[in-house]
Amino acid sequence: MFYKIMSSPVTVWRHHKNIKNYLRKVGKIIVWTKVFIAPAGFEHEAPYFVAIVEFNPSAGSGLAGTRMPLQLVDFEEKDLKPNAKIITVVRKLGKVKLDEVIEYGIKAKPI
Repeated sequence: MFYKIMSSPVTVWRHHKNIKNYLRKVGKIIVWTKVFIAPAGFEHEAPYFVAIVEFNPSAGSGLAGTRMPLQLVDFEEKDLKPNAKIITVVRKLGKVKLDEVIEYGIKAKPI
């Protein structure tokens, strides 16, 4: 099935209101992988890294001890290893055309 991810401005706005709840949370990488074949709409980002991240008990906002998949950004591959500390950051999601709304989301940055 071929589909393109399209968000309405209202959906993007509602999503952006919740970003602050996930920003600057500290955790650790449980496991990571390198994605070579991206899903439709994200082909321009391949290859990219994704990790399962576990948040510290002090993460707050209901994230303490939870695990979630996040794309990794701003690092060198040689420095990537399990149990590496991360912090959540805001980054642009996908590629947009001139007439589309820029959508932002949470990604993980090793520290």
